[in-house]
Amino acid sequence: MAWFGTAEAQEYFLPLALAWERDDEALVTALLPTALAKVRERERVGILYDACAYEGFCRAVVEGIHLQLEVPLASGHLRFSATRLGSELTGTSPSGTRRLAADSTNTAIVLGDSLFLKTYRRLRAGVNPELETGRFLTDIVPFPNIAPLLGAVEFEAGDGTRVALAIVQGYRANQGDAWTYTIDYLKRFLGDALSKAEQEAPTAELHSAYLLRIYTLGTRTAELHRAFGKTSGDPAFDPEPTTSADLSAWMTQVLREGELTLNRLKRRRRDLPPVLQEPAQRLLAAGERLGDRISPDLSGLCAAKTRYHGDYHLAQVLVAENDFVLIDFEGEPARTLRERRRKHSPLRDVAGMLRSFNYAASSALAAATAERSHGLDRLAPLAQEWERVTANAFLTGYRAAIGDCPSYPTRCEHAQALIELFTLEKAFYELRYELDNRPEWIAVALQGLDALLSPDAPR
Repeated sequence: MAWFGTAEAQEYFLPLALAWERDDEALVTALLPTALAKVRERERVGILYDACAYEGFCRAVVEGIHLQLEVPLASGHLRFSATRLGSELTGTSPSGTRRLAADSTNTAIVLGDSLFLKTYRRLRAGVNPELETGRFLTDIVPFPNIAPLLGAVEFEAGDGTRVALAIVQGYRANQGDAWTYTIDYLKRFLGDALSKAEQEAPTAELHSAYLLRIYTLGTRTAELHRAFGKTSGDPAFDPEPTTSADLSAWMTQVLREGELTLNRLKRRRRDLPPVLQEPAQRLLAAGERLGDRISPDLSGLCAAKTRYHGDYHLAQVLVAENDFVLIDFEGEPARTLRERRRKHSPLRDVAGMLRSFNYAASSALAAATAERSHGLDRLAPLAQEWERVTANAFLTGYRAAIGDCPSYPTRCEHAQALIELFTLEKAFYELRYELDNRPEWIAVALQGLDALLSPDAPR
């Protein structure tokens, strides 16, 4: 357990194991990069290390899920559970492991080429939304464009409280996440544009192959929301009517997000670099009229509230040949488990992806002009146009596939109003998150929110 300043206590999970030089010197040498300490027991010398680095431990987790073990502990027990798909595991996991994403908030291990083990580092008591959603989309309403859930490991306390420790999923072969794919694409595009005297064709035509993929991403997003829109008899997932009280609560929440974020910006403004002082001032001034902006006309709205992804952006999507796999259904990390599991309009996912396009455009533009600032005037309009046509392709694919999904408003102006409202909510959250956690991204979040609150911002 750890304390950070005046924040709440946080619990972290790290499975540990011992390895002794006398038993297997080669193994100890291989595990040294993950060692926490050297240990000695009489004449034996060894190391205490991160157990996830040992293939035997990973295979034991898979075997425990296959056997659906229950391991008694002093204050509760470990529960290994399997989905229907996971119950078909043979009990013999594939050989060979590789660790992914060293900078991830969790530990991710691929076993062979068919299994994916994720152990959660920060622990939260309660129903884990990724585990719950994985079971729903694997067993109840199968959705093909995810990594199917095979099983999980949870600690269950004596009072019945559960804490998710790890999950095992089917591994989906991929070419990396859509964020990296997009940034690489944009860097090439902007680099080529800077080296040319003139643009040879309209931007949309230049991006036709990329836009076709983004249209597919919009389609898959709508199909996910259709899956969440099905009635299965599970009250945690069945659609519910959106009431006037819900709408009032949603707008109040966006207003609260705005006030929290602008207050945080006001306190931190003196720490911002000079180039960000002007947009910060404009943003603080716009905050005085925030209530007028967060008051869309949603009278007569007909749409259900359902579960949804909850933290949807390009890095949560894997590129799999000409298709996509949607991953990481944990929800936004700064929110409580209760908030992440609460039903809402899935158009919040749409807003999240639109904001991700803005992040990509801003990030790639900054990289392309970092050492060639003279190109900013030329490249900025191209990046903005890329964002516009990409957002349009995504929305077009989404609208074409959403059909009669109960969560999609029957009137298009209501859908547009909700997307705008949730885009603003997401932008507030992003700026506050960057101010608190990632100073190097403050400029992107600040400038994006400044553009959204501009009086002449495009709809």
